Amino acid sequence: MVETRYVEIPSPVGPLDLTRPHFVGICGAGMSALALLLAGRGAQVSGSDVKTGETAGGLETAGCRVRSGHDAENIEGASVVVWSSVIDAANPEIVAARAAGVPVAHRSHVLAQLVAGADRSVVVTGTHGKSTATAMLAAAVGHLSPSWAAGAAPAGGVNGHAGSGLLIAEGDESDRSVALHRPEVAVVLNADDDHPETFAGTADVVGTLTDFATGARTLVASADDAGAREVTGRVRRHGGGTRVVTFGESTEADVRLLSAVPTAAGGSTVTVLDPRGVQVSWTVRSPGRSAVLASLAAYAAGRVLGEAPQVLAAGLSGFAGVARRMQLLGEVEGVRVVDSFAHHPSAIVADIAAARELTDGRVLVAFEPCGATRVRVLGARMGAALAAADEVVLLPVRDAVPTEVGAVNGQGIEHAALSAGVRVHAADGLVQAVGVLAGLARPGDVVVTMGVGEVAGLGAMFLQPSARPLTAV
Repeated sequence: MVETRYVEIPSPVGPLDLTRPHFVGICGAGMSALALLLAGRGAQVSGSDVKTGETAGGLETAGCRVRSGHDAENIEGASVVVWSSVIDAANPEIVAARAAGVPVAHRSHVLAQLVAGADRSVVVTGTHGKSTATAMLAAAVGHLSPSWAAGAAPAGGVNGHAGSGLLIAEGDESDRSVALHRPEVAVVLNADDDHPETFAGTADVVGTLTDFATGARTLVASADDAGAREVTGRVRRHGGGTRVVTFGESTEADVRLLSAVPTAAGGSTVTVLDPRGVQVSWTVRSPGRSAVLASLAAYAAGRVLGEAPQVLAAGLSGFAGVARRMQLLGEVEGVRVVDSFAHHPSAIVADIAAARELTDGRVLVAFEPCGATRVRVLGARMGAALAAADEVVLLPVRDAVPTEVGAVNGQGIEHAALSAGVRVHAADGLVQAVGVLAGLARPGDVVVTMGVGEVAGLGAMFLQPSARPLTAV
């Protein structure tokens, strides 16, 4: 979850009774995954959210009781009330739980207890790509029917599942809570200067991920990312006996990428050199180098778990991708529409490069910035990153979580993008953005809807049949 504010997460007090959990903000990415996992294990799960929609429907299908809006009465009968870093302490359900003596726990406390109680466990973290790598690993070892929880759902699926005693979970670094987890296998994809509301730069992020990694039996880490390499170095110097397995394009990587050849379908055929000197290949169906490297992380973790190379390759090849992670939504009048969750400069650059793999035409990006603190600190870099596109439609800054920074506009992003040489078109909302895109797009182009918030619905709006023709060539 990226829309966070700085919060103090108290240490967990004793084991939690998870037989009747109530989730405040149950439709959030991390919360819904835990709710699905616990419901699948037989817990009587309830929750509330101000926005429900499709996520609530999936939760209710899984047996969860979901209420619209927050009310003190919603917690009746709960064995524990679970909150996340986007929930304010003044929330009426949190207040009511404390007044009634019902235990109140951060969602990281719930996940930490599940990790500690698992027969085997893998926690995947990093500032970019962890949802994809988590879901890929679950697919790669699907023959084991693992339990898993991720911050995004595989295409056409859900983001949590109760299965065997092997637990694969995404660890959230945004609020430092990942350091609470002590898995058998820790996966660190990267460490970037993200979440400025919490961290004072990359070194601060590296410190938190090091605290997490030193508690694992094995660390699986990128050999290419500078931040991940620093985590690896610190873990080795710590001398705690943690085994290290690396992956990447580096010639020093234990799982080494030999080639990633783009396919006609928009993915890649990946070939790696296994630690035992064997070449293994599989197909990644999502475009871009980020998806390729996520698959390497999943393969490396699967090998640490003792699974056979060809079994892992088959599982990865069958994986259809993750919702909102360079997900192809459809095509209209020769224009392909792809949805991207990118919101950090590094991810923006990577996903625009991935979009280039899909076309010989232009790449048009509709971007919705998120978070006042994030935009204030990273806005200029966002704008420079967006300049890799041919045209940019800039939506207003979305700030769903109030901060002390106050409201921030996107002028810094726009100025940086214009200075870097790309045309920027301001839109006051989704309807206007659809109109601007329709006026810009022509056959052969790729439209990328990018960001965290309401922009997730923009692609479907653009693909709707209407009287508006796309611009003729």
